[in-house]
Formats: sequence, structure tokens, C-alpha cells
Amino acid sequence: MEITVYAKKRTTKEGKTFYSYLSRLTNKRTGQDVTVAVKFRESAGYPDAKSCPMNIKFVKSDGNLTSKPIVDEETGEEIGVSNVLWVSAWEEGAPFVDDSLDDFV
Repeated sequence: MEITVYAKKRTTKEGKTFYSYLSRLTNKRTGQDVTVAVKFRESAGYPDAKSCPMNIKFVKSDGNLTSKPIVDEETGEEIGVSNVLWVSAWEEGAPFVDDSLDDFV
């Protein structure tokens, strides 16, 4: 399986910076794109955030998708779903090519 991973620079309340990784998966039954947070096990290592976006390859057995509901604390209403893709082994894939502006003049 090959996915494109994006890195987002974040800051803790204490002022320390860290990166979170995001990607999209396509549900083959519905065709819908699902945004996922990508977390890497320590044994797998992390992609270089400065090289992101980048394509990574992994075997489906080296990945695990977890989903949990996001609940509004005030109303108790379910307002969404948090999806996390856990990756335990990966390798760099094909070079990332940005074609997002190809349809524009």
C-alpha cells in the first residue's frame, strides 16, 4: 500500500515543537476519502518532516486503523470520528509529485 504523508508543525503548551503526520485513505466500498492521523511505532522510525509531503509504502499487515467517535463535551453529541493509522514498518515510496494545479491556467 502506498500513501502520501504530510507533516504539520505543532507546538505544545510549553512551547516545544513537534510534528504530526496526516494522510488520506480511500474507502474501497464507498469511494470516500478519509483523513487519518498517521502515527509511527518507535521501531519503524519517523519520516523526515522536512521531506514531507512524501510517499511511503507499507504492507497492510504492518498497519492498523483505529477509529473513535469525537463527542461534544457540553451536549454529549457525536460530532465526528477520529481516525488514526498506526504504521509499524514502512519504506520510502515513489517521489511525491504535486499535480494539484494541473487543471488551472
